[in-house]
Amino acid sequence: MDDPRAHKRVRVNMMFAYRDNDYADRVGRVCNISKGGMFVETGNCPNVDGFVIASLNVEEFGKVIWIRGEVVRKTDSGMAIIFTRKDDKGLNNFLSYLSAPF
Repeated sequence: MDDPRAHKRVRVNMMFAYRDNDYADRVGRVCNISKGGMFVETGNCPNVDGFVIASLNVEEFGKVIWIRGEVVRKTDSGMAIIFTRKDDKGLNNFLSYLSAPF
């Protein structure tokens, strides 16, 4: 089966904070990330087509990367998010640091 993703994902283990459709502040753990999206483990997922505004604290750079995304899939453990807006430079630097394929 072919992978339908436009970008290769890299496994990570990082915490992040986000705000969802209900404007509730929540936390989760990013399991994998790419140039176009990420999968997050969390107990509180917005509905599919819902949005999140998140900050990823990239300790290696002492930087916070801001993203806005749409929930495209939910599972029992979390959600898949496609980025609709993001800090391109910050995200690209982080992915380069992880040796992620572009």
